Amino acid sequence: MRSSTTDSERSRGKTRVGLVLACLSLVAVAAGAGELSPATASPRVDLLLPDLDGHDRRLDEFRGKVVLVNFWASWCTPCIEEMPSLQRLVERMRGKRFAVFGVNVDEGELLAKTMVQQMGIGFPVLIDKDSAVFHRWGGTVLPTTYVLDGEGAVRYVGRGPLEWDAPDIVEVLERLGAAEAVR
Repeated sequence: MRSSTTDSERSRGKTRVGLVLACLSLVAVAAGAGELSPATASPRVDLLLPDLDGHDRRLDEFRGKVVLVNFWASWCTPCIEEMPSLQRLVERMRGKRFAVFGVNVDEGELLAKTMVQQMGIGFPVLIDKDSAVFHRWGGTVLPTTYVLDGEGAVRYVGRGPLEWDAPDIVEVLERLGAAEAVR
């Protein structure tokens, strides 16, 4: 019997294999050793993706806030391990001009929704089913997190798992938020 695999299915399979290998290589290098680095000057970025309820969401909804965009997948152990710190960060920054949302990469809505419920995540999660946004933003490993200023420009990039509620990271985010309040 001849296989009827389409080019799209082959491409998606290659993308998933690439993401798995990138995630595994990150774990092999140093578990829990992510890095938050200043981004090179970037223009304003945007995205349009559905949330877990099927509603389209845009970055423009968060204009004027510091926004943390976390790309993750359910099969990526470091991604799952950093999620509780993201949730604690959301709780710590409540009431400030700050927002977090996750972007599930290369998976379907049902799997992402199940994982979000199991982990008790309360921030919005969007679906990047074909990894197009992840790649357009320059993502190469999971988890990858982008910190945007109030104008939507990338100011910091986190590659690998981080403790997002660690004092040094919270200080960076609060400084960025203070700068936004002055604008």
